[in-house]
Amino acid sequence: MKRNRKHKIRIMCLLAIFCLGILFTGCGADSKEKETEVENAGQEITAADIKIPDSSSEQNITEEPGAENPTQENPVENTAQPEQPEAAADTASLYEQFLHNNLPAVVGRSFPQEDYRAPICEPNASYTLSELGARTADYFLDTTFTDRTTYDAIEYAYIGCPDNPGGDKKNLLVKFVGLDMYAPDDMSYAVFVLTETDGQLYITHEYECWARSAEEPYANGLLHSDGSGGAGDHFVGLSAILSDGSCTNIYFSEILHGWWTNYVDTDIYNEVFDENMEINLMVYIHTIGDTRYYQYDMSECTEEEKPLCETYIDKCRTQAGINWVTDDEIQAAIQNQCAALNIDYGLLQSYEKTVWTQL
Repeated sequence: MKRNRKHKIRIMCLLAIFCLGILFTGCGADSKEKETEVENAGQEITAADIKIPDSSSEQNITEEPGAENPTQENPVENTAQPEQPEAAADTASLYEQFLHNNLPAVVGRSFPQEDYRAPICEPNASYTLSELGARTADYFLDTTFTDRTTYDAIEYAYIGCPDNPGGDKKNLLVKFVGLDMYAPDDMSYAVFVLTETDGQLYITHEYECWARSAEEPYANGLLHSDGSGGAGDHFVGLSAILSDGSCTNIYFSEILHGWWTNYVDTDIYNEVFDENMEINLMVYIHTIGDTRYYQYDMSECTEEEKPLCETYIDKCRTQAGINWVTDDEIQAAIQNQCAALNIDYGLLQSYEKTVWTQL
């Protein structure tokens, strides 16, 4: 029964968000992470280990008839054609140097700084790959409950920029696998986003995953997340890693079931429902941009539950100011958020996963 309920929760979430049929693949954590031991994060990496994505093919420059004659009357015709821009190749070279441990990257202004504990990366500091790995291991690994002293492996991947899908710009993802963040062998890892700006590499974002939460990066630069905060509290979301390396929210949805729907308004919930009563009401709280949107679903409620659930919904509207919205309103809000970020709404239907390569 619980398995069916949890399955329906996820289905209802996706139907509520994408009534047009958009389906995300869900968990982005690779549960079969490679566990090859990395004894030294700063070990020398050969050029053969680094796979740089193909840049656009070079154009063939053909000479005009007589171009070999330097004494032609029209000097414009003798002027050599300008070389093709090498920005993409230069960026790839910088990424390659970082992966070779030969070039540091500076912590960018957009890098998240947590208020409740020391930051994983100090503002304005610079780190080579081995230094970043050592700091990550020191930050997450707690020897009081794990025997690990460093991560298991490093993986990297390249992603596009959803706000510039036709451009050559790529961002680099670097993943440190095997960090035992919450428990031994919890399949946890940390991913850092690196971007190139004006010939300088920056570390612009970081996210973490483990067995109960996941973030799946897509090849186009979108980042799908899902996870659970409890039996009746699940979430799913979509973010975008932009051209400047920053990560911004497109939408984030929390799916509440049964007792967890009291999160909307605890006082009203306790007023309407008996303390020990089990209900099958579902509530979706969508955060799109800076705005919250609320939806409810009583399709699983029994005939006995429905009047009470309707009372709870009405009281939340009239007493707590909750604005319950429709699927069409959610779709319109997501489309507007994409437009504000210069992201084609059609990209949300692209599910091509990022290809990770182990160093």
